[in-house]
Amino acid sequence: MDYWDYLGWPDRFGQVAFTKRQRVIASFNRSRTIYTPQLVLQGRDFRRHRSFKQHVTRINQTQPRAAISLRVTPQADTLDVIAEAEILPKIVRQPAVMFVALYENNLSSDVTAGENAGHTLNHNYVVRRWIGPLATNPQGNVRWEQQITLEKDWKSRDMGVVVCVLNQQDGDVLQAVALPLHDHGQSH
Repeated sequence: MDYWDYLGWPDRFGQVAFTKRQRVIASFNRSRTIYTPQLVLQGRDFRRHRSFKQHVTRINQTQPRAAISLRVTPQADTLDVIAEAEILPKIVRQPAVMFVALYENNLSSDVTAGENAGHTLNHNYVVRRWIGPLATNPQGNVRWEQQITLEKDWKSRDMGVVVCVLNQQDGDVLQAVALPLHDHGQSH
């Protein structure tokens, strides 16, 4: 998010695209308010943190509504990424979209202002690149292929790629797959 920048607390990982995405999520919840940190589950603002694990377990026991294929081939300073999805139930084909995210773990920030001044914050699953929404075709399929150049300060051993398919009308996640790069290009 970049909306703290005007207060003098710029988030070095924030991007305008993330704020726009958070506003879309707020619209799913019929809200005009966005905040951080925020937890969203199945497109809904989720504030019952103590029951999060139970909810995720329940979701993971449901049938996926999309089939995702992800192949990542690391090169010296790039990643060759091929992501494909097939929407399974015919009902959700039209509003379904795919997103691809490149993330990095084991990052930290030294905070110099605000309520956390003087502290070091540790970060995992920081999205470095956000791609999408990628629309499905009328048959409910989408394919995305690209070579992503890694920035010099990114540590490839701590990175991974996530693909998620969701209903763009309400944010309901149809399926998601994550592939850490230290698995060196395994397919899922």
